[in-house]
Amino acid sequence: MTRKITTYLLAGCLVAALGWCPLIALAQDEQPQDAATVPADVPAAQPQSQAPGDDEPVTDEPEQPAEPPIPLVGWLELSETLPEAPPPFAFVAPEEVGPTLSDVIDQLDTVASDDRYIGVVVFLDRPMLTLSQIDAISDALDAVRAEGKHVMAFAEQYTLGTYLLACSADTILLQRKGEVWMFGFGVEEIYLVGLLDKLGMQADLVQVGEFKGAEEPWTRTGPSDAWNQNIDALLNDLYGQVVGRIAERRGMSDDEVEQVFADSLLMSDTDYVQRRVIDQLTDRDLIEATELAYGDEFEWDETMGGPGDTARVDNPFAMFRMLFQEPKTQVRRQSIALINAAGPIHSGESAYGEGLFGGENIGSQTMVEVLGDVRDNDLIKGAVIRLDSPGGSAIASEMIWQAIREVGETKPVFVSVGSMAASGGYYIACGADEVFVAPHSIDGSIGVVGGKLILGGLYDKIGVAVHRRSRGPLADMFNSVTVFTPQQRTVLEAALNRIYAQFTQRILLGRGNRIGDIDAVARGRLFTGKQAVQNGLADRIGDLDDALTAMAEQLDLEPGTYDVVTMPPPMSLAEFLEKTFDLRSRPVAVQAGMIEAARSVLGPDAWRSARSVLNGLMLLRHEPVLVLLPTVIVIR
Repeated sequence: MTRKITTYLLAGCLVAALGWCPLIALAQDEQPQDAATVPADVPAAQPQSQAPGDDEPVTDEPEQPAEPPIPLVGWLELSETLPEAPPPFAFVAPEEVGPTLSDVIDQLDTVASDDRYIGVVVFLDRPMLTLSQIDAISDALDAVRAEGKHVMAFAEQYTLGTYLLACSADTILLQRKGEVWMFGFGVEEIYLVGLLDKLGMQADLVQVGEFKGAEEPWTRTGPSDAWNQNIDALLNDLYGQVVGRIAERRGMSDDEVEQVFADSLLMSDTDYVQRRVIDQLTDRDLIEATELAYGDEFEWDETMGGPGDTARVDNPFAMFRMLFQEPKTQVRRQSIALINAAGPIHSGESAYGEGLFGGENIGSQTMVEVLGDVRDNDLIKGAVIRLDSPGGSAIASEMIWQAIREVGETKPVFVSVGSMAASGGYYIACGADEVFVAPHSIDGSIGVVGGKLILGGLYDKIGVAVHRRSRGPLADMFNSVTVFTPQQRTVLEAALNRIYAQFTQRILLGRGNRIGDIDAVARGRLFTGKQAVQNGLADRIGDLDDALTAMAEQLDLEPGTYDVVTMPPPMSLAEFLEKTFDLRSRPVAVQAGMIEAARSVLGPDAWRSARSVLNGLMLLRHEPVLVLLPTVIVIR
């Protein structure tokens, strides 16, 4: 018989620079030299019965029936922000920055499809989610419920956003003495002309599209009638969708939901139950609630098919390997490219954490190169662009549109809109074969704005003298001291009208007869994703997973036979260090204290949206024509 000997080897290593001394315990089996090597993940063969007369007696013991597996209940904890894409750096482990939206959707898909799971509990620990992310996670929870599995939502305090997500659960739990703060929508629009006057500054802007409102925050003290009509129509639809969803999911009328909004601050935890806002009050351990839903024989699972905590910083070699690993970008078989594009649009390279106010941005040079790689790689069969942008540079948006259409000549290209595809963001989206939007996404804002900030008065206040010199008929047009002359303004208006005509032409080329009347959807109008599907600006309501699935179906790719390859690839540590210490690529920095103060005043959720718009507006320093949504819309 083969004798099994377990040997423990104690290995120590000293890395003087780091002071590490890991102890490694290894187990091995001693086997005859001619024995076959069996992979660890393959079950060992059952021993054969021995013939009479062998050393070991033959025993015929009946096999014991296998015990049924213990059912699993998923535990999904959502807190802080939820990234749309994995870390942009190859040397940062994904588990170090937390799950992405796609990770969460994949985990819920596992719960829905795996028979071992009987349900999932979603702990809403004050997450800062966009409405489009709430839509995507809600759809995934609906899929879990469709499989007959019980979904519970739990929080110490609900806001409108977290409660909207909780409405997709079978049971909404609230910790005893917790609160539900839902008041409706509140939007504040800031007008800066008074501040500019005090500083001696002036905005000299021209816009095409009377509903766009791009110049108004800089040139007015209040909204125009056209902007009122535009923003009110958008908010009415958003608010109607939110109230309608809560009413449908909770068995209330719209009036009852609005009455809950009115009474929210006055209600106790037991009042929430009586008004059908909450199903059950619970202690933090959730024992009573979970036993009622799942019984007392189950195990919690926090990974739900995910990678779990795999980073090992206690091992210096693993740490070095993680820091210096190169991006994994090889395309080994037929694939769909997933291109992440978020932030304001500008000429040059995409970047993360750059720009005057930080955050992501979309560089036309990077996008053109990535789309060229998609076009030229025969193993990549199609591309899905995950887009979330308020717009930006007109010329950069055009360059990206052209690159999308070049790919579209031979391969399908879909766009999946996150929170918004506005102005230049929609300029990009309309070049795709199909556009997927969330019901609450903000789309459209088809219009153009151009101009400059006049600093002459500020120069006078601080004692700065400027002497201008120019050669050429329009060389002095964008000086920083004086407003446009009548001739210069006429030239600028003609240029903006030409770019606006090009913008609408691109939409008609991309969307074709799906748009009946371009004038009815252009001129700066804003639409929700739901409205965009109705008027032809978009094709379907759906999230990123829906877009990827539709792409695979169009390409006749069976599940398990293809990969989804994220592009552009994450930056290696060497590339990061090269860019960090290259003074030519370093952005002009705003004093950190000022940025932190603005973030504190607005709140982290509002700051994410404001940062993109502020970075977009700063493009006026060197790009006089923008296709940009100028307004920050934050739902509180």
